[in-house]
Amino acid sequence: MIKLLRRTPKISGAILFDMDGTLIDSEPLWLKAEIEIMAEVDCVWDQQDQINCLGGPAERTERYMQERSKNVKPYGYFINRLHEVMKTKIANELELIPNALELLKECKDSGIKTALVTASSGDLMRIVLRRFPPKTFDVAVSRDDVKKTKPDPEPYLLAAKQLSADISKCLVFEDSLTGVESGLRSGAKVIGIPHLVQ
Repeated sequence: MIKLLRRTPKISGAILFDMDGTLIDSEPLWLKAEIEIMAEVDCVWDQQDQINCLGGPAERTERYMQERSKNVKPYGYFINRLHEVMKTKIANELELIPNALELLKECKDSGIKTALVTASSGDLMRIVLRRFPPKTFDVAVSRDDVKKTKPDPEPYLLAAKQLSADISKCLVFEDSLTGVESGLRSGAKVIGIPHLVQ
């Protein structure tokens, strides 16, 4: 990603970063958690199932898990269980994407404002933020901060507003189609980073 930034024209707005799969290598942890939780209800889960849910929102994952398990649990069970399992995994097993810290430092050294914009919950985001130096991001937006999360543009629009930045002059880094759609609908320029989805 550092090479991408160096080839990009100077940004007069801000750079808005997705979290999962873009700055942190959390997708393997999500997959492990999903496999464990679905195994508890005697259901097989694989990477294609994960890809089908990639990028949120949480309600889509809940509906998908309900369908795959033939609705053996009340609505809301899977997302709540996933949330609890992921809090432990993120706190204890999380790795950053290679060069993520260097890219963020380069932004800071260049005087570029940055935001973390995630469809994850606020408490998961705060656990992740502990892995970065203090004040790495000028603002941070989670799904708890908006009425509609990705693919709605609201998260990126809110981040730009909090930064007092013109969204049309902002650059978004995303790894999921859901996130790319959110960024494009906000009016920002978007760089899609191939990860689980090419």
